[in-house]
Amino acid sequence: MSHKIVLSIGQCCADHSNISQILEKHFSVEIVNADTSIEAFSLINTKNFSLILVNRIFDSNGESGLAFIEKYCSQKSSASPIMLVSNFEDAQKDAIFHGAELGFGKNALTSSDTLSKLKKHLAN
Repeated sequence: MSHKIVLSIGQCCADHSNISQILEKHFSVEIVNADTSIEAFSLINTKNFSLILVNRIFDSNGESGLAFIEKYCSQKSSASPIMLVSNFEDAQKDAIFHGAELGFGKNALTSSDTLSKLKKHLAN
C-alpha cells in the first residue's frame, strides 16, 4: 500500500497533532509540517503533495493562510489541491474564491463530511 504526502501549514502543535492523528488513522499518509509560507513554498518546490492543508492564521508568525492560498493558487505550478483549515464560513468562501477546495474546521475534524473531503484526495 503506497502512502500519500500531506503538507500541513501554519498549525499550532496541538492542531497539527490532532490533524495528523486523524489522517494517519484513516489514510496511509505522511504528514509534513511547515510553520511559515517561506518554508511551505520551499517544500512545495521539492516534493509532490497529495493535499495541502492551510491554517487560517499561521500559529508561528500570524501570517494569513488566505494570502498563502491566493499566492499558491495564482502560480502555474499549483498542481496539488489545497484546503483551508478554519471554522469560519466566510474564510472558507474566501479560500474557494481564490482557488482552494472547500476545507473544514477544526471543530469538524472527525466528522464524516470532513473525512469524505479528505478521502477524495487521500484514499488509495
